[in-house]
Amino acid sequence: MEEISVLTILDVLEKNGKYKNTNPKCEPQLGKRKLYEGIGGPSKQAVDQLALLWVLNMSDGEHSLLDIAMRSGLPFGKLRSAANLLIEKKLLSEN
Repeated sequence: MEEISVLTILDVLEKNGKYKNTNPKCEPQLGKRKLYEGIGGPSKQAVDQLALLWVLNMSDGEHSLLDIAMRSGLPFGKLRSAANLLIEKKLLSEN
């Protein structure tokens, strides 16, 4: 079993939050916002695309990033990075 430091736990508690998808009923057009890797390789942002999709899908104002991490099996840090990028692109808002 992997050891988790106290600092890691505090980081998760401080950065955990609930978000809301700003466009939940439409396709978010991630390609035009340069959030999908193109044929030429990874983008400069280097955010896990699966993390982007999980955060968008489960951000209904009820699920926190920690909830999403537990359900998806993805690391909290990747989901936090994805949430930050989605907020920057105005696809997500803080609840």
